[in-house]
Amino acid sequence: MNGFVISVGSYVTPLLPLAKATAARIGQVSVDMGDTACEVPLATAYIAKMEALGKQGQKRKTIRC
Repeated sequence: MNGFVISVGSYVTPLLPLAKATAARIGQVSVDMGDTACEVPLATAYIAKMEALGKQGQKRKTIRC
């Protein structure tokens, strides 16, 4: 769900205010990933970073699943 909110907030410009509100409501997500160095990004910070870079609404050229 956290990844979906980040994707919507980063790539669907008309839904940006709703994605920001949802990310603020969700807050920090904690996931038990065992003994790995993986981290779950904070959705509000990631969306703000995409806005600051000027990449709001730009689609990626490739998709990786």
